[in-house]
Amino acid sequence: MSTSPLQTGEELQIVKECTILPILLDVLEKDIRSMETSGLTDLYIGRLREIQRSSMTRLSRLKNDCRARSITIMETHRKEYSLLLRYRCRGYQHHMELQWDFVRADIEQRLAKALHISLE
Repeated sequence: MSTSPLQTGEELQIVKECTILPILLDVLEKDIRSMETSGLTDLYIGRLREIQRSSMTRLSRLKNDCRARSITIMETHRKEYSLLLRYRCRGYQHHMELQWDFVRADIEQRLAKALHISLE
């Protein structure tokens, strides 16, 4: 497997986001369903749906950016402690492993920012 010295930090960030955003969308969907069955007000559910829509829009833009940059995520494998990715960037194959602790922290930061909550 070849690695490309031309892979940029921005491309790495795009691959990370394209991997984390679908997980965030799963979390949001689960939370929305849970809130709907518990009878919580539409205010909370509405805000989560707004975050869901903006996350889907962001993911769509990132996927378009991937196509423009010749980036393809070929495989995502969930392991016990990490998420393993295989992807291609401009014809070169790469892999990345994201620890679940990192993924959880990233999702928490994204949600806190969207909900205007300080994590400090």
